[in-house]
Amino acid sequence: MSKEILLVEDNKVMQLLMTNKLSSRGYNVITALNGLEALAQLEKYPSIQLVLSDWMMPELNGIELCFHLKSPDYGRYIFFVLLSGRDDDDSIVEGINAGADDFVAKETNINELDARLKAGFRTLDLHNQLVAKNIELDRAYATIHQDLDSANALIQRMLPSQTSFPGVELHYTHVPSAQIGGDMLGCMQLDEEHIAVYLFDVAGHGVASALMSFAIQQSISANSGTHSNVKRKKDTDPFYMLRDPSEVLSRLNQSYLSQDNNNLYFTMVYAVLNIRNGTLTYASAGHPPMIWLQNRNQTAQFIQQDSFVAGMFDFASYKTEQVQLNHGDRLFLYSDGITEAESATKQQYSESALKQLIEELAHQPANEQTEAIVNTVKAWCGIEQFDDDISLLAFEWKGN
Repeated sequence: MSKEILLVEDNKVMQLLMTNKLSSRGYNVITALNGLEALAQLEKYPSIQLVLSDWMMPELNGIELCFHLKSPDYGRYIFFVLLSGRDDDDSIVEGINAGADDFVAKETNINELDARLKAGFRTLDLHNQLVAKNIELDRAYATIHQDLDSANALIQRMLPSQTSFPGVELHYTHVPSAQIGGDMLGCMQLDEEHIAVYLFDVAGHGVASALMSFAIQQSISANSGTHSNVKRKKDTDPFYMLRDPSEVLSRLNQSYLSQDNNNLYFTMVYAVLNIRNGTLTYASAGHPPMIWLQNRNQTAQFIQQDSFVAGMFDFASYKTEQVQLNHGDRLFLYSDGITEAESATKQQYSESALKQLIEELAHQPANEQTEAIVNTVKAWCGIEQFDDDISLLAFEWKGN
């Protein structure tokens, strides 16, 4: 870096003497007679970062100049060396307290002064390298932040756009956390009689979880062709059969078994509703239990299975079970971001509290209920932003 020095000295003879000594050591010396002139010179020469200043000067002395240059409002980092004929301990303490980086007596020989200035330039060099690295990090962070915002926007576009099916109304609330995560929910019409609903939650946060979530979503939504995970079809057969929910989960488990010790796995519930007769078949992969709100008595119960998470164990198996819905019954699928949300006292909201809340809000229309649930949990936690993704999907069977 340039060895420029601003020498501030009101005694012209001393200024000329020190300029000659410093120039002989290879320094480029700019001079000022007092603190006010020093400020003007620093504005004129923005590359100067080392100031060697006398203490006692008219108009603006060395201590006052040091205070000004070390102020957080000053737009440049300055290494400040206070130069004085006063070398008593009290003067040194006063100079250092003013923000001076070094203190040099005027009678100090040129060799020692040169060594101190070289140490000052080394400090400046390290500081400037750190500033440059921080600028690079800020730029990198801005790029990453922009990419994450784009990824979140992409995830939002992957959420269901169709929420009305023959005999079925579907509503959902999806609230991403501050970090990009791995929650996803969806629904799709499999044929004239069946719709599928699902919700899965990839462990962790960040890009890896989001990418896995995107991949799983693509694996489910591609519901046609010989490689479909939700339909079974032979190459030459124009007809197909729906895969049982347990088979769907088994295929996804095998497709996403953790590799390279990345420890990514996901929980999931996949359910198929016969929209003609209200039969619901389902399977779960380590996911929180669904909540079944029965219309005839406005009470809720859990629909749960003990099962392995998906993407972790090659021996994992899943089972398909079935329940019979009645007209007006609602099913709730949710991520653990809701039930594990914490209050100020670190108490988790819990699945039982969610079931009770669903019962309390049973009188509300389904399109209002999901949002009311999330807002109630948020108020209980006393927060504006959840620590984890929040996904809640509710569907109501209206009957044939």
